[in-house]
Amino acid sequence: MATKHKRATMTARQLAEDYLAHQITRDVTRTSTRHHLNQLLALFGGWQARRVGAAQMQEFLAAQKARGVMATTAHHRVRLWRTALAWAVETGRLLASPLAGFRLHRPRARRIDPPTRAGAVRMYKMAAPHIRLAWADMDLAAGYMRMPNAAKGSRDDSRIVPIRDDILPLLRAWREEDEKQGCPWVIHWQGRPVRCIGHAWHQARKAAGITRRITPYSLRHAMPTEALEHGADVQAVAEVMGHADPTMLLRVYQHTRYRLRKKAVNAAPGLKLDKI
Repeated sequence: MATKHKRATMTARQLAEDYLAHQITRDVTRTSTRHHLNQLLALFGGWQARRVGAAQMQEFLAAQKARGVMATTAHHRVRLWRTALAWAVETGRLLASPLAGFRLHRPRARRIDPPTRAGAVRMYKMAAPHIRLAWADMDLAAGYMRMPNAAKGSRDDSRIVPIRDDILPLLRAWREEDEKQGCPWVIHWQGRPVRCIGHAWHQARKAAGITRRITPYSLRHAMPTEALEHGADVQAVAEVMGHADPTMLLRVYQHTRYRLRKKAVNAAPGLKLDKI
């Protein structure tokens, strides 16, 4: 437990580092959380944590907007700080959270349409070899990969994702190449693991002649969009995506949901009124 003096003088940066060290277990999650919190700490890191409250969050949101940061990203950073404060109260590091009762208005999400199939093929052809496919733990004999779960409502740390049959031969060939080189990494560049594919992604996008903004995360949106439009079971797609609730899937993919509704109303035979 923190002493009364430490509770009064602990800076926002000290609290954030404590939170990251004691509460975030995954390295990748810790790196991402630190990056987002650092944007806020650049303004208020030296302040006493108990004083970084609602007024400071409004100032931070205004600064993020001026920099052109998407509202969803800025709000995510505020929520992370609110979570860190709540943890500090729970563990006795703070007596009370300066953000108790603070509410964020949900920003309108800016949806980026996923790449078309033709666009994805062009990007694949132009991409550097080390980013064409990504996987965590592969079982190519059984035809699946094990993926860690993000915070999508699932109770499990990971999930089994089947691999498309037409991709398995390609993956087996790549695995043989890596085994000959003694490389244990699936995603690598000259034998070293790759942690950021942003540069290679945008180079491939430009080389493929795609000028609109799409991100690597857009591929996550492409799969359920195509799968649902081609009649895949909603529950099965949600499980592959790591969503515990399939209604979450349909809320996120509103454009797909509309197309499914349109397909549904046209499924039954019509009255052929144009023939009357």
